[in-house]
Amino acid sequence: MISVLNLTKRYGKITALNNVSLQFDDVKVIAIMGENGAGKSTLLKIIAGILPYDSGVVMIDSYSIITQSLLTRQRLGYLPEMPELYDRITGREFLFYIASLRKLQNAERIITDLSQMIGIDTSLDYELGGYSKGMKQKISLLSAIMHQPQNLLLDEPVYGLDPLASRTIQDFIKKRKGTTVLATHSTQLVEHVADSVYFLMNGNVVVHDTVFNLMKQHGTIENAYFFFKDKK
Repeated sequence: MISVLNLTKRYGKITALNNVSLQFDDVKVIAIMGENGAGKSTLLKIIAGILPYDSGVVMIDSYSIITQSLLTRQRLGYLPEMPELYDRITGREFLFYIASLRKLQNAERIITDLSQMIGIDTSLDYELGGYSKGMKQKISLLSAIMHQPQNLLLDEPVYGLDPLASRTIQDFIKKRKGTTVLATHSTQLVEHVADSVYFLMNGNVVVHDTVFNLMKQHGTIENAYFFFKDKK
C-alpha cells in the first residue's frame, strides 16, 4: 500500500504537484493519467525516493520514505520512463549486478525464472547496447521486480513498444499480485489493465474513480478524460 498526503512539489515558481493526496491499495492496478507536465513522472520519482519534495507525507506499507527509506526501498520497485543501462555489459551481467546491490540469495534461479516469464531469456548474453527498446524495457522491468516488491511503480511501461512486447508487459501487470501504479498517456492500457484511475491535471487530482464506473458513464476512458478536462 502506498499513501500520499498533501504532497506539494515546486520547481522554482512552477508548482508541479499541488497538495496532492492519493491512496494506492494492495492487490490493485492504479493508473495515473495526465498530459505532459501534469506531474505524473514527478509523483512516481518522489514515491520512489529519487526526487525531494516541498511538503507532505509519503508512506510505503506504513513506512516513511524520509525516516525509514531503507525499509521503503525494500518494498518498492520502480521502472522509469527512460531506463539508463550500461551498454557494454550483457543483460545477465546487469541483472547479477542489481542482484548483488539487493543482496539477493539464489540470484541465478531468480534471473532464470523471471527472464523466462518476461520472455527475454534467450537474449541475456547479448550486450545491452544491442537491445531493442522493447528488450531494454523488459530487462529494466526484470531488474525492478527481482526482489519481489509488494509495490511497483511503472512510468509509461509500454510506450513505443511493438505489439508483442506490449502484450507481454500488460499480461505481467494483470497477473501480478500487490500494488501496481502506472503513469501513462495510454487510455487503452488503462482500460485493459487498471482497476482505478486518477486524472492529474496541472498538478492537481481532478478525478479518482474505478475504470468500470468511468467507462459505464462515458463509454471510454478517453471520453472520460476529455469530459473532465473540458470542465476545468
